Amino acid sequence: MDAKVRITLESLVNRLDDYFIDDPDAGRFNVHRDLFRDEELFALEMEHVFEASWVFLGHESQLPEPHDYLTTHIGRQPVVIMRDEGGELAAFLNVCPHRGTRLYPQRSGNSPVQMCPYHAWCFDSAGNNVKLKDQELGCYTEEFLQGDHGLISIGQFENYQGFLFGALRSEVPTLFEYLGDTRFFIDTFAQQSADGMEILPGEVSYTYEGNWKMQVENTMDIYHLTSVHATFAKIVGERQARENEAAGSDKVKAVNLNSLSGLASGTYTFDHGHTVFWGTDPAKENRALWSMRDDLLARGVEPLTVDWMFRPRVINFFPNMQFVDSASLQLRIIRPLSAQKTEMTMLCLAPKGEPREGRRRRLRQYEDFYNASGIATPDDVACYEDIGHGGLAASSQDWIQGFARGMENVIAGPDELAKEIGINPLHSSSGVQVQDETVFRGFYREWRSRMEVAKS
Repeated sequence: MDAKVRITLESLVNRLDDYFIDDPDAGRFNVHRDLFRDEELFALEMEHVFEASWVFLGHESQLPEPHDYLTTHIGRQPVVIMRDEGGELAAFLNVCPHRGTRLYPQRSGNSPVQMCPYHAWCFDSAGNNVKLKDQELGCYTEEFLQGDHGLISIGQFENYQGFLFGALRSEVPTLFEYLGDTRFFIDTFAQQSADGMEILPGEVSYTYEGNWKMQVENTMDIYHLTSVHATFAKIVGERQARENEAAGSDKVKAVNLNSLSGLASGTYTFDHGHTVFWGTDPAKENRALWSMRDDLLARGVEPLTVDWMFRPRVINFFPNMQFVDSASLQLRIIRPLSAQKTEMTMLCLAPKGEPREGRRRRLRQYEDFYNASGIATPDDVACYEDIGHGGLAASSQDWIQGFARGMENVIAGPDELAKEIGINPLHSSSGVQVQDETVFRGFYREWRSRMEVAKS
């Protein structure tokens, strides 16, 4: 590392106290704008946030057949997940050990043997080197030939309910421990079918000019719905009026943001920076899953778990995975590219074996609200870029005033609803629709804890 850059990074680490105001007793919490705009700080984030512990990589349904592969990243590091001939999944750095060439250039595919495009070393779907080109002409030493020339495995790779997580380092908590009580919320998705969940065709990726933490905040930010998505709410209302007038019309309805106003909701923060928003839905029968409700109960899924399947839920798994279950069910994957550029990948999740009408309803609701072509997502992206290109450049305001809503309502530990489902969050905020902003604090405290390691 360049000496000048090293000095800059060290000074940034030593200034961590200057980036936060965290005084719950005084009712104060705030973060500095540099967390969204500083490129040197971004480099530290990549090392100590994304490359230091677990991140979400993909779903097993994206690799259904032997020899399938899926490429992704852990921070700045290219990664490939592969299913070998026997059906086992494993994850490796997506680089040829010979010269470091990217081995799998495509997002996904099927390849029993992959040849490096540079010097034609070949590898099977278990990561083993199966050929060194012109080995007999190479004048290699015996020591070299006896060495391991296969792909480099990442430090840890685990599967929870079909969701695949990886870590570059081997010295990390177990995935079970890392997910903690948020496993309950993954289970509310994974148990929707006896055969598990699947990613539906139609992956969408796009970039926006703004910091990755804006996406984390926005997904948990219920405060913006009625202002940013007012047009969407108006369109849904007009559709409802037309449907009421037209006998036999299509009754596939999008989520009605206006119908959520005033309903009970709440938030939870957990160890390791995970956060949850939950709400209540007065129109459960509009959900794609509704036609499977009786089957769920008959299959023995706990009634309490089934009840939570029909609650609007937003779950952020630190640092890069998001579930949004309101207008259909979406999985979002965050990939930071720079302090002011972020790549988003969005996927539609569904239970395997879903009835045809339920699948149709799910897809229509999904395409209505989500993705860059939906009615809502472009509004959010425009806000991110307004912040990135406008507000963050303002030198007269260093602190963001976006963490005060709900501060009088938050409690330490579980509320009654959390106790009912057997989870133990660090903090709870529930009972009324406070459009809580205190839920962000768990994320930023984990961010700071990760960055503190850089001091040692």
